[in-house]
Amino acid sequence: MSPKRKVRASELTASRNNNSQWRYLILLIIIGGLFLYFMIKWTSDKEYDRFALAKQYSEYYKDFFVEKPLTYTVFEENKLVIRAINLGSEFWNNEFPAMIRQSENEVNEMLSVAKLINESHSQNGESVKEEQNLSSFPALYELLETGKKMSEISYYNLASGEISEFWERQYRNFKKKSTAYAKAEVVLNYLFDNPMLSPTEIQNRKKLLDTLTKEKTDSASSIDDLANQIYAMSDKTFAGMLKDALSKPSSISENEKKALLLNILGNMKVHSTIDKTPDFESVKAFIPYADPKKIELNGDRKSVRITSPNVSVDINFFKEALFLKKLKEKLPKVKFNYLIFLGDRHGMWKLPKEYVRWSVSIDDPFSVTDKIRGAVKLMPEEGYFVITRRNEDMIMTRLEDVSEKIRKDLDAIKEYDAKNAYLIQLRKDYPGKLYFFDPIKKTMFRKYDTPVDWRTALQVENNLAALVIDEEDPVRARMLSYSLFISDDARLADHEKGFSDTVFAVLKSDSTVFVPQKFKELFMTPEDVKEARIKADYKARGLNPDGTVPTKKK
Repeated sequence: MSPKRKVRASELTASRNNNSQWRYLILLIIIGGLFLYFMIKWTSDKEYDRFALAKQYSEYYKDFFVEKPLTYTVFEENKLVIRAINLGSEFWNNEFPAMIRQSENEVNEMLSVAKLINESHSQNGESVKEEQNLSSFPALYELLETGKKMSEISYYNLASGEISEFWERQYRNFKKKSTAYAKAEVVLNYLFDNPMLSPTEIQNRKKLLDTLTKEKTDSASSIDDLANQIYAMSDKTFAGMLKDALSKPSSISENEKKALLLNILGNMKVHSTIDKTPDFESVKAFIPYADPKKIELNGDRKSVRITSPNVSVDINFFKEALFLKKLKEKLPKVKFNYLIFLGDRHGMWKLPKEYVRWSVSIDDPFSVTDKIRGAVKLMPEEGYFVITRRNEDMIMTRLEDVSEKIRKDLDAIKEYDAKNAYLIQLRKDYPGKLYFFDPIKKTMFRKYDTPVDWRTALQVENNLAALVIDEEDPVRARMLSYSLFISDDARLADHEKGFSDTVFAVLKSDSTVFVPQKFKELFMTPEDVKEARIKADYKARGLNPDGTVPTKKK
């Protein structure tokens, strides 16, 4: 006889619990079904749909816009973001990119011709600039023609190209210099067994060592010789980092270490050949030559000639505006609505009357959080908007003496509260609009931003940004926004009278916004913008403007 299995009380309890759980689940399903039935019954009234607004809002986006904003790259660096009527994958994947490339090529061709306009030649021992026929480039001639007019009635100056070129050259040098320094810093971290390297950086280190040729590693110079050459070209910060890196344990071979040092040396040579502190005062010598009368236009021949070797025109300043102008010529003319942002300064739109109006925000270029200072509604059916702001390009020079003093001060302070108080005072002594402090490397930089005021050849002080809306011409809008950007309070008032039909707003250095009285109703404060966003969210969800659920109609 087989032995009987003992049944424990806990097993009987578990069995009863399982049955109970099934009963609860079945009961919940029944209740849920009844609830769903009555909900459908309640909302089935043909005269009322609680979600009508939400459906209408979603259908509006479905018919009017592509599902998500589409992004393209222009001039290899600027993002073009567009929301528009969906014309299908063939248009967005092939036709529209072709329009972008063609517009880019046309603008680049204009920029090449502009170099010929500004180019000087030696003639009879004198430097002269030759007349250039622009009949094949009507948009370029129109730019010069508009620039001459705007130079007479605004603060924009067509003849200030030499001042702009000086700053552009300094920016290009700064980019080369800072890029070379950054590359040298990266390779410096490969000299030792750095536990802070990410897996990606470890792979990059391996690839770099694999690609460095045997010829470089067979250099007759020793590690100490290469290090001394780098020290001679380095500032105190980099020299200290290199010394520290060479003193740490390293698993790479001597030849690999020499290869890395040769790579660093090459980058430091590029870095050291560029002036550490550009002579920004020297650019003031070009101010007296910034005379628009030296630019002669011939309307019959559609030609231009600059009569002074010290005068030039900065066409590159209008690159994005010219691109939008060329792109618009190619877009479908009927049944095509769009909103386009190019970079963070330019845009254009075409919106039918029945749709809600969009707005362009005015941001503080120095603010890290809560940047928005207001917005302007785009009331015309189509047009362009342009923002000129500080920090379009940024140059930073390292203040080595100041940085050295800060390091010594911080090393001497041992208490946390005292160190924190020192850093707070440091921010007051070196404000963020002019200086940047790197807390990791304890290095202070002096910042120089563009565009500059051509009248002083130095940075703008009165304003942070200027927005202009123009229904017809993005080039003119760029000229006016620059004029407003460098204006003082008196000039802003004059501009309001002289350009009474131009919608504009200026963010001043004290973070207040100047808007012409005539267009006050188009301006939205930060609070208005937040409220509008909340209402738009409510509308999208089919709620009332105050966020409440609509009541069922009787």
